[in-house]
Order: sequence, then C-alpha cells, then structure tokens
Amino acid sequence: MVFAAFLGFAGTFWQLTTAPGITGRPAQSASIGIPTVCTSGITTLPFMVLLLVGLLPKLGVLRGKINYKSLTYIYIVSLISSYYLAWLSPCSSWGVFFGARIQDPDIMEQYVSWFMAPPPEIAEGILAGGMSPPWADLLPSMIFWWIYTFLNAVMMLSWATIFRRNWIELEKVPFPHVLAAYELLSRAGAEETRWKRTLSVFAIGMILGVIFQMPIMMSDLFPWFPDIYGWRTNTCTSGQWYVTPDSPLSSIVGLATAQKDPLAVAIAYFAPLSVLFNIWFWYFVCIVILSQVAFNMGYYTGITDVDGCGRIWCNEYLAYGEPFKWQAVSSGAAFGLALLIIFHSRRYLLETIKAALGRLRPEERAQLERNEPLSYKTTYMVFAASFVLLVVMYLVMGLSLASAVIIQVSILTFWLAFARQVGIAGFFYMGEHKTNPLARLLLYPMAPEQLNRDFVLLAYFTNIPINSPENGFQVGGNFFSSFYAYQMANLTSTSNRNAFLTVLASSVVLPIAVLFGFYYTIYTLGISKIPGNWAVYGCNKLLSDVDAWNLAPAADPWAPHFFAGVLATAVLSILHARFIWFPFEPIGFTLAISKAVLPWGIWSSALAAWILKTITLRVGGSKLYENVGTPLASGFIAGYMSVLIVGTIIAHIKFWFPF
Repeated sequence: MVFAAFLGFAGTFWQLTTAPGITGRPAQSASIGIPTVCTSGITTLPFMVLLLVGLLPKLGVLRGKINYKSLTYIYIVSLISSYYLAWLSPCSSWGVFFGARIQDPDIMEQYVSWFMAPPPEIAEGILAGGMSPPWADLLPSMIFWWIYTFLNAVMMLSWATIFRRNWIELEKVPFPHVLAAYELLSRAGAEETRWKRTLSVFAIGMILGVIFQMPIMMSDLFPWFPDIYGWRTNTCTSGQWYVTPDSPLSSIVGLATAQKDPLAVAIAYFAPLSVLFNIWFWYFVCIVILSQVAFNMGYYTGITDVDGCGRIWCNEYLAYGEPFKWQAVSSGAAFGLALLIIFHSRRYLLETIKAALGRLRPEERAQLERNEPLSYKTTYMVFAASFVLLVVMYLVMGLSLASAVIIQVSILTFWLAFARQVGIAGFFYMGEHKTNPLARLLLYPMAPEQLNRDFVLLAYFTNIPINSPENGFQVGGNFFSSFYAYQMANLTSTSNRNAFLTVLASSVVLPIAVLFGFYYTIYTLGISKIPGNWAVYGCNKLLSDVDAWNLAPAADPWAPHFFAGVLATAVLSILHARFIWFPFEPIGFTLAISKAVLPWGIWSSALAAWILKTITLRVGGSKLYENVGTPLASGFIAGYMSVLIVGTIIAHIKFWFPF
C-alpha cells in the first residue's frame, strides 16, 4: 500500500510536470502511462519498474530478496498505478465536473451536484496557481470520487474473479501484454547463472528496441535531432501514418491509416495466427474493398480531398457515414461478442452460481474453489453489493434508476468484450461514442430538446468510462489489471488470493493518492504551467457528449447496422466453433471493423506479425517460437520501454529547466 501511495502521489506530480515533445504530449517519448499504440492499452510503468528492480540484485543490492513472487506483486501495483497515471486529461473522469465549475458555472449548476466538484470560486484557484490547495473545500468531492472509483474497481475485480478460472486455467487466454512482461520478470527474478544463460536472444530484442526508439525519443525532445524515421511527417502521436490528399494512395478511400510503430508488431506477435489473419483480412474486405465500392456508387463525396484522420473522424465518412456506418456495426459486434462470451460460458457460470448457492456437494465445491482467491459465494456477494452501491451513487448524482442500471450493464458487457479482445489479440476496440446503444435503444433514442440532469449524466457515463482503460475513473484499467494480475500469478505460481489482495489494496490507495497529487500540483503550479492539456480546464465534456448523442454510434437509422454487427459476430462464432477448418473467427472481425483499426491502423501490425509468426512456425515450429520468437519480441518491448525511462527523466528536467 505504501508503494501504491508513493506511485499515486509522486507519479501524478511527475506526469503533470513532464514537458511534452514536438508531438505535443509526453506519450511517444516520456510517458509513464500509455505510450504510442493507444489501442493496445499497454502501459510503460510496469516494464520500467521491472527493469529497474531487476537490475538491483545484479548490482549487489537486495541480492536474494528479489524473487518471482515479490516481482509479481511489484508488477501488479505498478500496472494498476500506470492506468491511473496514463492520461490525467480534463475529459477523463472527475476533472470534467471540476472544469465545468470554471467554464460554465451557471449552466453546470443544473447538472453537477455540490459534492461532485467544489464551488466555482474554489475551482478557479487553479488558473493562477501559487497557492496551497484548499483541502477542506476539495475534500467532499475527493471523498465522493474516491468511493465511486473504488466501488468500480471492486465491481470489475469481482467480475474478473468470476471469469478467472475459465479464462486463465481452462481456456488459457494468453494475454499478450502479460506474456511480454513475464519474459522480463522471469529474467529479472532468475538466479545469476540462469539469467546469463537465457539472456542472449532477449538481449538482442532489447538492443533492437533501443535502436528503434532512441532516435524517436531524441527527435521528439530535441528539435535539432534529425527525424530519422519521418515521425514528424504524416504521423500521429499514437504512431500511425495517415494518407494525405496528394498521396498516390489517396484514391483508395479505405486506406486511411497504417500503424508504423513496431511496438504494435511485437505485441501482435503473441496473438494467435487465426486472429491476426482475421484482423487484416476483414479490414481489406470490409473497409478497403466495400468502402471503395460504395465510393464508386456515389457515397463518401469529397473523401479523397481530406487526409486519413479526416476520412475517419470528419463528416459522415468511414466511421459514421452511409451505407455501412461501421461505428454502429462495430459497436454491435462488440456487444455481440460479450453476449457470446456469456453464452459460451453458461455451463461454467451456472456451476459457479450453484457453488455460491450451496447446491453442490462440499467436496465438489472445494474442488472448484481450491485456487480461487475467495469463495464463489463471497465473490458474487461482493459483485452484487458493489453493483447496487454504484446504482445508489448514480441516483444520488441525479440519474434515474433505469439510467443507472443501463450504465452498469453497458460497462460490464462492453468491457467484457474488450478484455477478451486484448486478452487474445493484444488490442481492443478503443474510441469514444460507441457504447451508448443500450441507452439509445431503451431510454433516449434522440437527445431531448430540453436537457435534464439524467440525460446529461447518462450521455457522459455511457461514453467516457467505456472509452479506454485509463479514462473514466480507470474502470477498464482495473478490469484489465485484474485479469493481468491473475495471469501473472498463474505464470509465477503466486497465490491468487495474494494477487487479489494486492489489486484490492492498490484500488483503495491509488484513487485518493492520485487526487491528492493532482490537486497539489495544479494548485501549486497553476494550469498555465502544466504542459499540454493535462489540467482540468479546456473542454466541456459533459455538453460535447450531449451534442454527439444523436450521431453515436451513428445517425438514424443506426439500429439495423448495430444488430447486423451482433449477427455477424454470432455467425462467425458458431461456424468457427462448429467447423475446425473454418478460417474466420469473431475476435479478429470485431477488431478489424472497429476503431482499433480505423484511426490507429492496427491492420498493418497484424499483417506484419502474421507474416513473421507464420515464418517462425513454418521454419522451426513451436520450439523456435518459444525459444527465439517470444524472447525476441519481449526483449524488443523491454528495450523500447527502457528508452522511455531516459525520455521521461529528460522531459521532466526540461519542464523545470526549459531547453
């Protein structure tokens, strides 16, 4: 808990005072949260900590005290911390309500209760800075959001615990991020002789990672350094190249972006070949070929005159436009994936429910629960209690009971699908305005002409908490971290109960530690000195989500496209399960048509990884893959992250002493 408190407070201060590079934010070269390849959700801090801690015994410090189990706990705490530190954005969580007090206090008074943010005169203190935080005035909202964030963490931890045995022990879901971290952890915790014996291939991968990332870090933090990889040209901060109107490729309307960061290839290398194949195959079929056919039929007028980002985000083009409305289709596909997960797990879930209700013989229940951190009865009770308490908190905020339940169901279903995607493929469906279909179908088909608190808050809570794992009170981050913790515990033969307690303790400490660190920094320095858009002032996310309601996940009629996505995922799942030879499966399909591919260009990473992994398995089989391919990819990720250690130190110095 002390380690978590330190990372929460000090890490927040560090992240807020990290100078951005030429890319505009400390993501590419200096972040201790999520670097490039946002849609992977991989974070830097766990790798940084494992690298630094793993060096200590080699330097004669703490020799004999660093082992697999201690490193597992260190990994879990730093992992959860990294999501809390990843993106301290004004639009990500409680900062929205704080900033609303400053920007539009009269209007926001209708939608933001007194306990959700301090009064305007208190909030405005961040503008000038140079003052001690008014803790007494801030404390009510801090306590409220601390409780809310903790309850979400408990709900997602118990939700993951229910599926733990099925995913980790029975289905062997790989979780590529954990496999990469385990390769580093296993070397950091190994005895010196074994460490030297197993280092060679891994070390080559590290060298390659350093060689690639070092020039990017230097060119981002030092304008005079040459842009060797062309990262400043037609490249977004999240690593993807985008087509320009003057490019020879601009006539291919679906070829909007391609991911150029090999970090994504290293992550994808751990995914099954069938999933990698389906990602790039369905991208070419649906986004490239079908969109080109639609363009030739008169759709997407003017799309060739805009760049790749505009082809996705602007007007009603690829993501939202007729005839396909891929955003609506992909939302349906993700929701359908969640339903299929529950359907295919029905016997397993029924068995856990019987155990929880005491309808199994004692010896059967003991056999089922022998590796569980809690009994199924306790797990379901914790899950139900956190669900109900969160509904109560929504009611206190001013939402209706129906809206509160819809928010919770949306969070549980969509994050279940996203966890499955990242657990299998290493990437997930990231992006805003994709997860309000249930609310639109059942509550507000269109935004009401006269806004009310229920609708305004519903629009926010069905969007941001299900956007990305680090946004929206780290709901998804806590869910991912819970599965990652159990997977790492499984790999290192660590107690699942201890892994559970580590996640739980971190979830108690981190929210309040981050809040203290955040308010201390912005009141002391003032937002004018905070780089980029880290502070809580600059956008009114409450109203922007309201404005997007009628267009999310697409404009009417969108329901047929949504249910088409549900149906397509179901058909692929049934056929893939029924026929061994059937090459198409739902995970790759749901990613290929989503914002994992459209804005971030993951199709190219999947294609490159598919080629490399196919060659590896054809040449040397699983032995070559396990002994060379996996250590090489893991080493590349570790080397990549090691450069970010240097980058974040330089960027922090640059904040205090600009150069």
